[in-house]
Formats: sequence, C-alpha cells, structure tokens
Amino acid sequence: MNTHIRFSNTNFASLDELLDQKIIDLNTKSAEVTQSGPPGQFHIEPVSDAAPSANSETAASAFDMPFLNLDPYNLEGKDNLPDGQLSEGPQGNITSGVESSSGSGEQQVNFELEMEDYTFRSEAGRLDIMALTEERTTEIKTMNFNGQEVAIEYQSGLAYEFEGNFYDDQFREMYIEMTAEVGTTIQTEAFDADGNPILTSFGYEQVLEVTGEAVDYGIEEFSMEFEFVIEFERNDFGMYEMTFSVTFEGEIVNMDGTEREFLFEDEMMFLFSDLDQVNFDQMPQGFYDEIARFAAQMGDAWDAFGSVSDQLEAVLLQLQEEGYYQAWDDADQGLNDPFDFNLPSTDPFA
Repeated sequence: MNTHIRFSNTNFASLDELLDQKIIDLNTKSAEVTQSGPPGQFHIEPVSDAAPSANSETAASAFDMPFLNLDPYNLEGKDNLPDGQLSEGPQGNITSGVESSSGSGEQQVNFELEMEDYTFRSEAGRLDIMALTEERTTEIKTMNFNGQEVAIEYQSGLAYEFEGNFYDDQFREMYIEMTAEVGTTIQTEAFDADGNPILTSFGYEQVLEVTGEAVDYGIEEFSMEFEFVIEFERNDFGMYEMTFSVTFEGEIVNMDGTEREFLFEDEMMFLFSDLDQVNFDQMPQGFYDEIARFAAQMGDAWDAFGSVSDQLEAVLLQLQEEGYYQAWDDADQGLNDPFDFNLPSTDPFA
C-alpha cells in the first residue's frame, strides 16, 4: 500500500517531524559554506521568526533554485562553474539563428539555438545531452499618436528545454526533462497631458518544470513545478491593482513505493496609488520552506539537480564563446525595451 504525505501552506502536522529534522540538518550544513559553494549546493540559512522578503539579503543568500539562470549573458553566480569537455555524438548537431519581422504596428526579433547528441564531461560527472533548445523573443507594438508612431507594448521572453541523462562521480544515473520560461509584458495604452506614456499594465511570469527518474538515488520518479506570476494594471481611478501569485508543487515516488507530495500556493492582491509604491517584496516564507522540504526528501538527487544546472550553464557559455550567439549579437540582442519605467526587481531569488 502506498503512503501519501501532502504538504501545503497550512500548519504542519506531527508527521512532518522527520522532514523538519532533515531541514535543520540541511540548514546547519549550509551555514558552513559560502554562496559560491560547490556545484549543486542548495543554500538554506536557518529560518528566523521574521520571514525575509524576496528582495532581502537573507532570501537572496538562502535559496539557489536550479535551472533559473541558464542565460549565458547573465554571469552572476557563475564564477565556479565546472571546467569540462564538450564532445559531439554520432548524431551531434548545433544550429542557431535569428528571425525578424516587421509589419503595420508590430516588430519582432527572435533567436533560436538547438543542440542534439552532445556530451559534457567534468569532475562533477557526465551529462549526456539528448536535446537542448533556447528561444529568445522580443516584440514591440506601436500605434499612431498625434501623427507619430509610438510604442504601446513591449514583450520579451526566454525559454529553455532540455532532455538528457546525468551520471555523477559515483556513476549514479538520473534522467531529466526540464522546461524553464520567463516572460515580461509592458503596456502603455494611455498618455498624460504632455504626451508621455503611462504604464497601464504589466505582467511577469516565471515557470520551471522538471520531471525524471533517479533509480540509483532510490527514487523511481519525481516531478517539480514552480510558477511565479505578477500582474498589475491601472484602473479607471488611476490606481494600480496588482495580483501576485506563487506556486510550488512536487512529487517523489520512492523505490519502496512510498510517495511524497509537496504543495505551496498563495495569491495576494494589492492596491497602489501610484507606480512608485509598487513593490514585489511579499514572497511568503512558506514558499521557500516547501522547496527546502522537497530538497531534503530528494537527498543526493537534489545535488544532482544542481550539477546538471551548473553543467548546462557551462555548456551554454561555451557555445557563446564559440560564436553560436553571434547572430543574436549582430541583431543587437533583439528589440530593446522602449520604456524607462522604474520597476523593482521581479526575481524571487534575487
């Protein structure tokens, strides 16, 4: 008979005591390492009575989710990536290119990179890349205002997909499928008396989905999904109505048949009188706690997550150095945001 344990953002029952002890052990271990620790290290500081905000120093140093910083143009936290050798398989192939289009009231510049059948070897292990893709999208929409074409909407997006196998330094195998996406939309469909654009709506979404098998780690299958959404718009009274939602959901099926389910979800609504008051520092501590519980149950397999993430970051940086992003650079890295609104950081782990 399978055992099911489900966690949510409610108070935890006594069945959680074992996991709580594992988190305490994980906290103690992480306090002994720096933020730029070994590949795959999951940094968790002891939880204080006051929950840190998403933009606070405590939260920033405490949580390193894998697969959220694959972008080779963002070098933050990549000082200690593994040195390795990238080798081509029998069906190895790498392609990249830019597509652009322009029509009435709309412009697009997009980039796509595809890699198949490559292997990356480092001290951390071997990563067999069955398929890895990256897509970058930028779009500007315009309208005619007082005889001039002016921007009214900007969209940008970055998406990754990966499928492959990882073998750690103990030759344990993990199969992973991963999808990571982030996107932003800014709309300015109104103007003030001087003709300056007014921000009418804003949207930000970050999604991570990971599934796989880790039999050598004692896990038959696992899944993890993270979604973070911010949306706000200006109402008829000139106020900004903001909706903030975050979800973390995980499932682990162990080889002994036991199952663990993890869930945290929260949605909050705020009202701001003007744009200067808008902030995104309300990330609930329970969200981070649930990730820590999932990581504790994954055990060494969570460290393997980190190793796969680090190796993918290293691979993409190597592809950039070898010129596979040159077409994107020649296209000025897409369309720039035409607006200069001073918005706070939207990264929940920044």
